[in-house]
Amino acid sequence: MEIDNRLEKYDPSRYTVYQMLDYTKNIQKIKLIQKFSEDIYLFRTKPFVNTLYNHANVMKKSLLERELVEIKNFFGKDTFRIKIPENEKLKEFLFYQGLKFEDVGSIMVNENIHKKEHNYSLVENLEIFPVNNKKTLEDYKSIFSEAFDCSLEDTNKKFGFLDKIILDSKNNHMNAFVLYENNTPVSTGAYYAFDNFSIENIGTRKAFRGKGYAYNIMNHLLKEAQKLKYNQACLVASEAGSRVYKKVGFKILTKTNTFTPN
Repeated sequence: MEIDNRLEKYDPSRYTVYQMLDYTKNIQKIKLIQKFSEDIYLFRTKPFVNTLYNHANVMKKSLLERELVEIKNFFGKDTFRIKIPENEKLKEFLFYQGLKFEDVGSIMVNENIHKKEHNYSLVENLEIFPVNNKKTLEDYKSIFSEAFDCSLEDTNKKFGFLDKIILDSKNNHMNAFVLYENNTPVSTGAYYAFDNFSIENIGTRKAFRGKGYAYNIMNHLLKEAQKLKYNQACLVASEAGSRVYKKVGFKILTKTNTFTPN
């Protein structure tokens, strides 16, 4: 299926995630369903894969009750997230309608990366390796699980269907990397590369934070984007993460709030 490109200008990273799902739908044996109307983009998987992929992307600063009903009807009994541009009246409306606030985020872009130098030097006890075998794949998932406070089982539910593609040496659409300190896996990051180059899953083990490892991983990923001839990279950041990403040239496109049904 063609992912509706009206979403791309508002949230290029989410658009790329949906392109990734379209690329992998035969592996997962799922059907993808999308609906776009009045600046509201809806996307779900059938059968349900994970709340991470069932999204209502609201690209305006107001929402009517009937529109919220339509969103809920679209997802049925499956859980989902609503992402809105940061706006107090819209937040109050969703609170009033009984939805639960999840987090604040930023949609960010880094433009003209082909003209920039993404140099970084690793001290002697650090190395970055691609995820290309069972050991590095296990390390990648272990770091992610700790960094984002989720179980390994939950990580596999979210991303396990990508294992085969990531381990395929001929694949340039989805790849991940692990940073090792004295052979200990401590930090990680990945990318999805389709119409856009989207940076994903930047995380560092709690005991190793504050050492600039996310900065090293980010520069490594931006070099990968340059190798693949992309002029722009995009990502979705937490409030804390956005400070690191600004250091490597990212700018905020839109600030967002995410809600889930109670």
